[in-house]
Amino acid sequence: MPVKFIILATLLFGTLLVQSCSNTEGDKTSNSKFDNEKKDSIASRYHQTSNYFLQPSHMYRIYKDSALQIQPKNVDIRQRLSYSYKKRGEHIKAMQVLNEAVNYGIEQNNTDVIGYRAWSLLYYYRDYQGAINDIDLIEKMTGSLYNICWGEPCGFQKGQAYYKLKRYNEAIKAFKQVNTEEIKRGFDVKDNIYIFYYMGRCYEEQKLYDTAIKYYNKALNSYTTFPEALFRIGKIYTKLSKDKEAIHYFNQAKENIHYKMGEPYIERFDELFPYMVDHELKKLIKIN
Repeated sequence: MPVKFIILATLLFGTLLVQSCSNTEGDKTSNSKFDNEKKDSIASRYHQTSNYFLQPSHMYRIYKDSALQIQPKNVDIRQRLSYSYKKRGEHIKAMQVLNEAVNYGIEQNNTDVIGYRAWSLLYYYRDYQGAINDIDLIEKMTGSLYNICWGEPCGFQKGQAYYKLKRYNEAIKAFKQVNTEEIKRGFDVKDNIYIFYYMGRCYEEQKLYDTAIKYYNKALNSYTTFPEALFRIGKIYTKLSKDKEAIHYFNQAKENIHYKMGEPYIERFDELFPYMVDHELKKLIKIN
């Protein structure tokens, strides 16, 4: 704690020193500009210094807090401060800090921070309606149906949120919208394997099995070793009492399990694990 007081005392001293210099120079307008530039420089220094420490550390927070004492409306610094609490599992505090960043972001027409919150609400906190609300807000602010939320199309995240809420038709609409917007931009949507996969899941949940298989195969056309898609086709054949076909697809999924969906920071919805395939195979082998 003494270090924190030293930093804040240094900050206060620097601010007072700048103000003192300003009062002795005579040109009030130019001195005010110099004052703001000096403050920005100090804040930037604290912000950059924090990066020498691990994000979850106390020192990282101290330097970020010190920077925010000077630039309380700095969205980027406040958002990055939230990472420190998130990585320590202090999720209530993390969201308090992030919500403050979003509020300032809305004031400044900054949609990036809203996109990060939407991504967090979807994948970390499973607040599906909250994610949808944030993405709707981004679309309203940008006037565009195609935006990026933390490295992914926001519409893809919206579709997943609707899927988890069992609002399958709305999910399908969101997924199709992403493909439509990407075609307009010259992208090759045949590589959107996750979109095709989750569309397949939506149709499967509605018992539209032929259509579901069609979309799983669309994913497999671009990624032939996609185990989640192979597994879901196997599940459909199990429901249709086509055990021979089901066993074939389950074995294919098992052989390609190392190609499964995997992310360093999140667990994808419906990510496949070996025990799931083994369970289905054991059931079918016992029956047959």
